[in-house]
Amino acid sequence: MTLVKTIRKVGNGSALPLDKTLLDMMGWRVNDQVQITVDGSSVVLTATKPGIGKERLEKSLAKFRTRYARALAELAK
Repeated sequence: MTLVKTIRKVGNGSALPLDKTLLDMMGWRVNDQVQITVDGSSVVLTATKPGIGKERLEKSLAKFRTRYARALAELAK
């Protein structure tokens, strides 16, 4: 996938906005930390904390427990 973005001025610095679609594709959220690697004229962004995070994990588990409550009860016997 290739995207073209515009660097914007923010205060005394600049920012490269990442839209929600891209963040969702990467599994990233606002305030996640990323490692920035510069290789010549290329920049690589890598999540520094792999995983889905505590809040998303709890939501996923709650959804899973609701959806599979009957099966989980049978397995617990």
